[in-house]
Amino acid sequence: MPQAIESTLLVNLGCRKDERIAIVTDDGPFAQPTPEFPDRAALAEAFRRAAVAAGLNAKVIRYGNLGRSGIEPPLDIFAAVYPPQFVEYAEKRGLLKPLLDKSISSEGIAALTAALGEMQPKFDVMLVLSRFSISHTRFRTLLSNSGLIRAATMPGVEPFMFTGAMTANWPLVKARSEAVARLLSHAERVEIESPGQRKLTFSIAGRAGAADTGLLTEPGAFGNLPGGEAFIAPIEGTANGEVSIGSPTDPAAWGFKFKNGNMVSWLGNPPFSSKIDAVFAEFPLARNLAELGVGTNEKAASAESILEAEKILGTIHLALGDNAGFGGKVSVPYHHDFVVYRPTLRLVDASGATHLVLDNGKFLIETN
Repeated sequence: MPQAIESTLLVNLGCRKDERIAIVTDDGPFAQPTPEFPDRAALAEAFRRAAVAAGLNAKVIRYGNLGRSGIEPPLDIFAAVYPPQFVEYAEKRGLLKPLLDKSISSEGIAALTAALGEMQPKFDVMLVLSRFSISHTRFRTLLSNSGLIRAATMPGVEPFMFTGAMTANWPLVKARSEAVARLLSHAERVEIESPGQRKLTFSIAGRAGAADTGLLTEPGAFGNLPGGEAFIAPIEGTANGEVSIGSPTDPAAWGFKFKNGNMVSWLGNPPFSSKIDAVFAEFPLARNLAELGVGTNEKAASAESILEAEKILGTIHLALGDNAGFGGKVSVPYHHDFVVYRPTLRLVDASGATHLVLDNGKFLIETN
């Protein structure tokens, strides 16, 4: 565990002596605590000690449990991580409230991004150890898109990940992720077959695939850790059909039905359906098919945490809700991923050529 924590800092994040790192954490409990790490505060402190031992300037910043993924963290976290003048700048221009409630326009985002690029950062690196994801928030995307900081988020992080998925062959994960991202960028249509003879199709024409390689060493770099996926934002309004989202042992047990880009009904009776239906009632845009991701991490294995499950080699995952932070058009305070086990994934390009990426859960893309 100590070796994996040190490797996260020095290998995955490429931290160098005297760099400043913000270790941001919430008070959401672990699903599988250990005596050494009873909560995320203990894990954050272990990272702080390892960072100091490596010659870094480290600070732990804590916030309360947000309750679901995709919500902006509270204003005091912006103030703690962003340059000192940012909050005042955004407030004076009437952009702070729409930033926090996700109603900000693209012009407003562009103005804040440009302003941030001229400010002096408080930190060089940010590591987020949280219960719920802030990966797809403006808090994170503004920092990344301005090039101000390199960042890794670990939503749903559990101690066991540091003896499993965080020990992957990172150069190979990088090669797989980038190979699939290239295929996604050149494809126009996605065809998915999943257990239960369910089929789903949608367009990704003109959208760019991205690789979450687990190696975040360049300025402005961002990714989840454990890393290991390629992902893309589907074209809104194009998803039609059905897809399975059951467990590894019963992958066809539950599913989604999509029509014109939105999840319109459940297949089966998953125990979490009422909670998500409540989100849909409050935020109808949360029904949007927001993301297709392809897992590329050979050491990821646990289905207990979506953070690791979505990286499992041989799986895909689909997200509902927000995708404005990575090439989509839907902005809503919700983003949640669902893993599809044993899928077949085909990508069709403009010439009509079909690339078989996964066949019943077998990864088929060769890497050099």
